[in-house]
Amino acid sequence: MSKLKQAKQLIPMEKLGLFLSFACAIHCLAMPFIFFFAPYLIGSIAFSSVVEWMLVLLSFGLAAFVLILDFQKHRRLKPLYFLGIAFGFKLIEVALESKSYDWIFGVLLGLSVAYAYWVNYQHKTACTCKMKAS
Repeated sequence: MSKLKQAKQLIPMEKLGLFLSFACAIHCLAMPFIFFFAPYLIGSIAFSSVVEWMLVLLSFGLAAFVLILDFQKHRRLKPLYFLGIAFGFKLIEVALESKSYDWIFGVLLGLSVAYAYWVNYQHKTACTCKMKAS
């Protein structure tokens, strides 16, 4: 399979990764409002730690996969820096162990991953390199 076909197949993965990072940010933004307006939903599946960790792991895993593959081609580190910043936000959140402002770190994490995708997209659209068939 040529590298061009491989790149075309990765585009849906980038969209999925962008969707997951925004879903994570929206999840974390909505949580305080839902806690305030609908206390009976606090214990629901939607806001369990399992869902949170699934979103984080899927978002990070997919972002790392896509951004590292693109780094190998374009040699642009900036998207990986923002992915590292997002990882740092999650580490800080876990280290602080406070539930009162976890949503802030969740929003920062989701937006950092989304920004990493956006910066990567900017690099890809500005790229003048030619993909060689394998």
